This record gives sequence, C-alpha cells and structure tokens, in this order.
Amino acid sequence: MSACHSKSAEEQKSAKPDTASEQPLAERKKKEQPEHVAQMTFVKYLDDGDYFQLLAKKGDSTFSFINETDTSRNLNRGDKIKVTWKDGTITLPGDNDAEMPAQLLVSVKKNGDGPVSAFRKTYGKKLKYTWSPDEEFTASYLDKVYLLTEYYLTQTRNPLLQNAIRNRGELTYSIESRERNNRGYKVIGIAPVGPNGGHVVQWLYVGEEDDHVYEYDLPQDKLVAFD
Repeated sequence: MSACHSKSAEEQKSAKPDTASEQPLAERKKKEQPEHVAQMTFVKYLDDGDYFQLLAKKGDSTFSFINETDTSRNLNRGDKIKVTWKDGTITLPGDNDAEMPAQLLVSVKKNGDGPVSAFRKTYGKKLKYTWSPDEEFTASYLDKVYLLTEYYLTQTRNPLLQNAIRNRGELTYSIESRERNNRGYKVIGIAPVGPNGGHVVQWLYVGEEDDHVYEYDLPQDKLVAFD
C-alpha cells in the first residue's frame, strides 16, 4: 500500500483533551451521596461524546463513569485500578434538559500494570504506521487505532509477531479501507521490519459500524472475532 503519511504515537497526543472543562458538568443531586469503592480493570476513555467517560470492568460487567476527575489520561487498557464514585445525575443536552442517573467518578488510582503498560516497559519502542493518501483520518482516530494495535500485540498468538516483540524488533502497520461481504472495514496490516522492509504477517479488520475487531485467518479466508 502506497503511503505518504507516517507518524508515531507521541505526535498524536495533542488529539487527547487536556482538561474536562470543555464538556458540560455532571449534575449532582442536592443531597450528598455516599461514595462507592471497587477494584476494577481499566478499559478505555470515551472523550467524543457530550460527557467525558471512563470505562472499567469488574468481572463480566462493564461500568461507565462520568469523568471530570482523571484529566491526565495516563491509564492503559488492562491496568488494575481502584475506582471511587458517587451516584448522581447528568443533563442530556438538546433533550429539554432531561436528567438521567449516572455514576460520577470521584477518583481513580492505578494499583497494577495491565498488559499494555507491561508491553511498553519490556518492548520499549514506538510503533510506526502508514496510511494511504486517499484516506482522511483524524488525529484522534489514528490515536485510537494505535492503542488498538498496541493492545492486540500484547495478546497475539502469531509466532512471527511474538518473535519480533521478544527480540524488540521494529514493528509497523498500515491502515486502509476495504469492503468484505458488503460491509465496510478499516483494515490494519501489521508487519515486522527486516533488512528488506516490512511484510504483513497479520491483518486486523475493524467494523466501521460497530468497531468490532477481527483477526483475518488467511488459510480459511475468514474473520475471527478478537476481544
């Protein structure tokens, strides 16, 4: 795939919000609510809606917290965290100021590395990537794809990728749009870089409608769901 763009993750950090002050403030109930505390696993930040949110999992359940507290955005997927929150309400913009219940983040504290944090410490290199000049990706979308690819590398069973990570070899990936069975996907091609350049050894398909991620099984010519 021809490409005229190439950036590292650090160049995309400007896409992340510096503060939560630009978003509407969550409305708290007049009476002070008790605090709840739980140990959870960090999933991701959602910063593209009316309210900033932090997603975390406990067991099989996923929790969404209104996030006006964690402005550093320094948690990585899979990190173990202690979450403190209160029950409250938020106002829905454009809906006659209707209120709905919400869980309001009070504080979050990391107390253990997840696979991405461990990967960054052991692998210690930035991933490089390219995309076609025909594509128009925003900086925030490129950052999202970077985090997805990075997480995939912590879970991959592809022996060629595992070997590259173990030997701290350079890794790169490409991003392009494709259709398959009348569905649109963003496709990520991951390649170890050798003396003769990079050769894609794993394709990931990301559904444009639902963001579901699939590994491409070349021998079977099928998509296999990835967590």
